[in-house]
Amino acid sequence: MKRNGRDLVYYLTLVCVPMFFAVLLGLYLSKLSIDKHVDDFGVIYLKTLERKIESLTNQARVIMSDASNCDSIKSRLEIWPSVHDFVTVQNGQIMCQSDTVFDWVAPSLLTADLIPGIHSYPKAGSAGKERVLVVVSQDKVNPASRGMAVVSLDEFIAYMDISDSLQYEKLAVWIGDKCLFNRSQYNPENMHYFKSQRFHVELGVEPADNYVRYSMLMFALSSIPLGLLISLFIHLVIMRLKPRYSLVEEIKSGLKRGEFYLVYQPVYDALGELYGFEALARWQHPKMGAVGPDIFIPAIEQNQLGIEFTHYVFARAAQDMALLNTDKTYHLGINVPPEFMMCPNFESTLSSLMKTFEDLPVAITLEVTERQLLDEAAIEQIDIARRLGVEVAIDDFGVGHTSLSMLQRLNIDYLKIDKCFVDTVGVDSVNAPVLESIIELAHRLNIAIVAEGVENVKQVDFLNQRGCQYQQGYFYAKPLTMNDLLERYQ
Repeated sequence: MKRNGRDLVYYLTLVCVPMFFAVLLGLYLSKLSIDKHVDDFGVIYLKTLERKIESLTNQARVIMSDASNCDSIKSRLEIWPSVHDFVTVQNGQIMCQSDTVFDWVAPSLLTADLIPGIHSYPKAGSAGKERVLVVVSQDKVNPASRGMAVVSLDEFIAYMDISDSLQYEKLAVWIGDKCLFNRSQYNPENMHYFKSQRFHVELGVEPADNYVRYSMLMFALSSIPLGLLISLFIHLVIMRLKPRYSLVEEIKSGLKRGEFYLVYQPVYDALGELYGFEALARWQHPKMGAVGPDIFIPAIEQNQLGIEFTHYVFARAAQDMALLNTDKTYHLGINVPPEFMMCPNFESTLSSLMKTFEDLPVAITLEVTERQLLDEAAIEQIDIARRLGVEVAIDDFGVGHTSLSMLQRLNIDYLKIDKCFVDTVGVDSVNAPVLESIIELAHRLNIAIVAEGVENVKQVDFLNQRGCQYQQGYFYAKPLTMNDLLERYQ
């Protein structure tokens, strides 16, 4: 029941937390999208507004250029439906006017000091409730000559209207400090403002509430698949890491419960006499069964358990070797991880471990891999081991990156040739010449050779003929438990 409850909490958290952040992301993206649409619309709409004002200004300029020819101006009004009325003034005197111009603007406007451009004024007789647009053009040579075109605000607004009222129903246009019109109640803080650089006009746009809600809803809904994908990804990562984490915890528990044990692969000399053993760790888990070293050794090395595991192996090996009843001293090879070789207190640690073998019929050999021998510190650690009376072997030689110069400087006792090279005996392989080169190199450096993975007589004869001192492999014996070892050799 508790497990079901934990699973429910796990899956709820797995789904809800990514979904929450995905929806937040969707809402944020919706805001960016709305802002971009508003900005794009505002720029386009402002340009349209400027073009309309420029057209009216040009018409006012034409009116002024022919200020005294009323008939000509009136005929032009027929093709300028946006200009209702006009008036031209020169030196304070009305030169020409339409019949109904003063129905739109007060006569006092003619004497006002109007600057060229577009202006908004109260319509004559409306007490400020209605407004009209007045476009003023001025003669550059004679500033006292002005032409004014009067435009109906309603028709101007209709001309400037927008079809997408759902998105941009909150829109306002200012001419000077006067609001020309606004289509809905707007919030000044939410408005996007666009100011014309050519005319004294400013545009304000705010997206409609319905459009904002719709956009946010669509983006939030579209973020749900993203949230589910994130949940799935997190779940897969957790499932990927969980076994590794569980394996590390199981290794720690296994060391405490004594689930790890050692098997010993015999090593023979060239005369066929037993020379010693290589200790190999095995793990018998109470639930998982036999767990291979290719699984637990990398986990130990990657999770800083190498020192603890090495202590365990030394203690278990000492316990097993104490069962040997012999006057002969056998060589016992123990594989040690890089973490153990490079620990700061290596000398004192190794010295302490060696004391457990003082009265036992074995001589310890540390087996290290080539990847542990890539710097000066490794050479120093090997020298320390030799001073303590511990032999050192390079395990799986030939598959790493040990250079010849490094090998010459290493004070080691054995080269253990990897099985992949021994397998080339009697086989036409590109690795076949490498085996003979390694053997010859070891002889020149006066280093003893141990061939691993020997499985048939042909390999035994080949190695003996070339002076390989020691061999191990299934030809001689498979790795033996301590009980099998005692039964076979004693």
